[in-house]
Amino acid sequence: MVTRFKQKINMPYSLHDMVVNSITCENETVYLEFEHGFVSTQEPYAQVDGKIAIENVDMDSACVLLLSKLGKYGRFDGVKVSLNDFIKQHGKCYFEIVDEMYGFNQVEYSGYPHLPKDNDFDLIQMSLSMYFDGDIVYKTEE
Repeated sequence: MVTRFKQKINMPYSLHDMVVNSITCENETVYLEFEHGFVSTQEPYAQVDGKIAIENVDMDSACVLLLSKLGKYGRFDGVKVSLNDFIKQHGKCYFEIVDEMYGFNQVEYSGYPHLPKDNDFDLIQMSLSMYFDGDIVYKTEE
């Protein structure tokens, strides 16, 4: 017997190359504010101003991975912190999302943060990972 399954998720907006300029959390809802919004996945693929609310996030498992500096291969030299601790330290940092993954009540955004101690030559990779059982709410100015 062969059983095939292919999950298909049709997100209304793409966050690829979009810049988060604020991450906040209130009552198990995580809010992402964007410098220039995000892009519609429907023609004509317009960029719209907006922000996102991810509801009913399991804050005990929500985390941020700050990985080794680019080009530094071999031994792992990163850090894993809870999302709450990251927000306390860097909630207003800039985070350029390069990749977004969704599925099975999970979301992961990965890309490059611009943290206050970083300079242009010390790029690190960041991954924001959350489990949630609510909705992803796109609040746009359309």
